[in-house]
Amino acid sequence: MKVYYDREDKEYSIEAKNVRDMLKELKLLKNAVIVVVNDELVSEGYAFEKSDKVKILSVVSGG
Repeated sequence: MKVYYDREDKEYSIEAKNVRDMLKELKLLKNAVIVVVNDELVSEGYAFEKSDKVKILSVVSGG
């Protein structure tokens, strides 16, 4: 499956079956990103389907 990561403006191919495993595979902290599948925010337990369009978006904080 192809996954787009906004911070690196890069697309990755992954083997993971769910969000939790994908974050481990890409060595990303779950608190540093949000995952959007088919334009909807999903939790780390979400199981991927072949047709899913996955984006990883960096969390930005400030004040």
